[in-house]
Amino acid sequence: MLQILGRVFLAILVPTYLGYVGASLNMFDVYLLVAASWSLWAYGQPGPQELWESGGIIAIIKGWLVMVFAILLVAGPAYGIGYLISKYV
Repeated sequence: MLQILGRVFLAILVPTYLGYVGASLNMFDVYLLVAASWSLWAYGQPGPQELWESGGIIAIIKGWLVMVFAILLVAGPAYGIGYLISKYV
């Protein structure tokens, strides 16, 4: 449950806030690196460790890439929405 809340916080709330306050794209790039690192850490927790036992390194890499892609896919539009909110409010 905590991992799900963390993903929502990282993928939706933080980028929306960064867009709203007008953070530079360089700051957004740093944020994306932090979010990807957090995804790597979160993927090493007990649930995904079962994947290690069943699928090995390929399963871990594939799962991590899917998580990073999901964060990138959601964070970009969330940043844009925050930016648009700041412009029109």
